[in-house]
Amino acid sequence: MTKQLTFIGHSDDIFSVSIDGKPVEEIDCFDKLARYKVSSGENQLYVIGEYVTPCVWMIGVAPVNEGIPIPSWNIQLINGHNYSPALTIECPNDVKIEEC
Repeated sequence: MTKQLTFIGHSDDIFSVSIDGKPVEEIDCFDKLARYKVSSGENQLYVIGEYVTPCVWMIGVAPVNEGIPIPSWNIQLINGHNYSPALTIECPNDVKIEEC
């Protein structure tokens, strides 16, 4: 089984995470990066969101350290709304998400 994580920005200061379409967390990140570590066993990556000029959200992924590959999970950028893409990740059920 897998879960679908969705990361998306709202307004100019809220970044949210949903699991299988259900909101699980929102953070206030006005004027700072939103960063989550997503991990399952040895597999891990960062999801990073930032509200940038001209008033849009930029969302992406990064390895957690040099030499640690990004997991081969299905990761997609899709249309979210007018000012934010949505990043979706199909990942194992035992996934952990932590703000960092």
